[in-house]
Amino acid sequence: MLLPSNPLEKALFNSASDESQTTKFYDLLMKSSIFLLGTVKGKKNGTFNINNDQEFDIHHWEKNDDKSPIIPFFTSLQTLQQAIPDDSPYLEMPTTVFFEMTLGVSLVLNPNTDYGLEFDPDDVSILLNSDLDDGEEEFDFDPEEEMSIGKLKSFPQGLCKAMTNAFSHYPEIETAYLASIYVPSEDREPHLLVGIQGKGELDNIIEKISNTITPEDNDSDYEIFDFYVVTEDDPEGISQFLIEENTAFYQASSTKVH
Repeated sequence: MLLPSNPLEKALFNSASDESQTTKFYDLLMKSSIFLLGTVKGKKNGTFNINNDQEFDIHHWEKNDDKSPIIPFFTSLQTLQQAIPDDSPYLEMPTTVFFEMTLGVSLVLNPNTDYGLEFDPDDVSILLNSDLDDGEEEFDFDPEEEMSIGKLKSFPQGLCKAMTNAFSHYPEIETAYLASIYVPSEDREPHLLVGIQGKGELDNIIEKISNTITPEDNDSDYEIFDFYVVTEDDPEGISQFLIEENTAFYQASSTKVH
């Protein structure tokens, strides 16, 4: 086993033995660059600046169980070379760019090592959402307004994971969004809003799901969260905000673009 070669690998090793360090690892992952097997089309080996005109050949593997694609990536060049003995071409790129390029495909970090970690498409969506606003709220709540709604200051990864697991049991749910909302006439402080878009009668499903989410699952900045059915014709404008200003943290498998 190789010793950590950079702060990202050190954070990964620490999180493996101390769960309280997991958030720190994910935060650093989204700010770091990673290594993957692949080439830039039309380019020989070398160092290149990434731009929108470039096309990449990213190497993928197949899962043993269902032969579906899974893309390996690595926290450092030395870890890649340890896991892949052959002299294979590789790319280095920011994690966020890599995640956006491969969204919809399963990923595996540091395969064939003691610190491997799989990411399914929902995990990647959650991490991309958590990095979208760089920790900054886009607005201030105004007590004089009838209603204020905005993006989250920090993304609750544990809550999203619990909800994703619950949503996956109901094919009626197609997408789900998160926002913060404040209605001064009804609440003393802002709370979390979970927007659900789908088909059929969703109210009964929402009631069942709300009973499965425990207080321990809620790692958001809000004690209270409400569910909201997202519709195309929404006089309040909440649905439009969720769809147009946010990225869904959950997408049913049948709606994902591969």
